Amino acid sequence: MRVGDLVNITEKRGTGEFYVETPLGIGLVLDIKKTDDLMFGSIGPVNLGNEVTVHLCPSGEVARYIDRSLEVINVEE
Repeated sequence: MRVGDLVNITEKRGTGEFYVETPLGIGLVLDIKKTDDLMFGSIGPVNLGNEVTVHLCPSGEVARYIDRSLEVINVEE
């Protein structure tokens, strides 16, 4: 995924019985920020994914999502 890619956004939250997917539509990737690993005691380092800033179409809203919530549908070359 790169800046300028067109993506399908499906917000994913929770786990198991409480897992919910919310389709949010299509957006344009504006920025990608690498996130640091989180340290959880005896579990060790956990990476939640990169933070991606997206311009939502057609609402015009700008929001941030973790890269796992995004699916690239058109790659800018």
